[in-house]
Amino acid sequence: MTPAERWHKTESSWPLAASSRFVDAGELTFHVQINGQGPDVLLLHGAGSSSHSFAGITRLLAKDYRLIAPDLPGQGFSSLVDPGAAGLAQFTEALTQLLTQLDAHPVALIGHSAGAALAAQFALSTRRPLKGILGINSAFTPFGATAAPFFSTAARWLSRSEWLPKILASPALRWRATASMLSDTGSRIDAEMSRCYETLLSNPEHIAGTLRMMAGWDLPPLLAKLPELPCPMWLIACEADKTIPPARALSVASELPIAVTRTLAGLGHLGHEEAPERFVTLFQEMTTLER
Repeated sequence: MTPAERWHKTESSWPLAASSRFVDAGELTFHVQINGQGPDVLLLHGAGSSSHSFAGITRLLAKDYRLIAPDLPGQGFSSLVDPGAAGLAQFTEALTQLLTQLDAHPVALIGHSAGAALAAQFALSTRRPLKGILGINSAFTPFGATAAPFFSTAARWLSRSEWLPKILASPALRWRATASMLSDTGSRIDAEMSRCYETLLSNPEHIAGTLRMMAGWDLPPLLAKLPELPCPMWLIACEADKTIPPARALSVASELPIAVTRTLAGLGHLGHEEAPERFVTLFQEMTTLER
């Protein structure tokens, strides 16, 4: 079944489905949601998620901006990439091609978890000025320096498995995996968001794409270039986040030329899904400050 065929089986219950489209960019086909009018803002979800994660933020910002929320390659309903093509640099190039097809020129970016690292990589590669990046529970060092080498090796091996994604997506394991994943975030999300994750975790290609992304996420070169980031970055950490503890989410602030750090009480790793209005307020503050 193609990503488009899977989408058509799901769209009746998917957030903001009327705004979805499929766009060919290079060798990939992206599922992307585009809402609103005004300056472009690019929204980048984290590993294992999709564009649905930004539905709440999009509904609140669409009166002032054109929100562009793609499913990253291999995740959601975008086409799967080869294991060797799932790195930060390759994803940045794919996003650049997508934005070219859409004639889009982001003035700001919002990235969640691994999407915040991708936003920084994109900012380093674009020639256009940006007002800033809003990084939500940013995953620049998600596994810690000690565990990272082991994890990367294991993830590379698992990302090439053809049978593991099918096993993990099986009905016998899926409900446990969804419940465990959401519990581990420290967030309490509504039924609509929970159903989206249930749908994603029923798709072996989404699981394979997530594993390939995690295996290919080469962070040290990005960390070395963070002092060159050409725009402010706001690092927002949620105090109840069990996935990326606040200290880790804020740890790169000292490496950035212009950094603003904030912590939010009562929210977990999916805080922007729990309380999108709090992040919209921060985004509006970030984009209206004079540099």
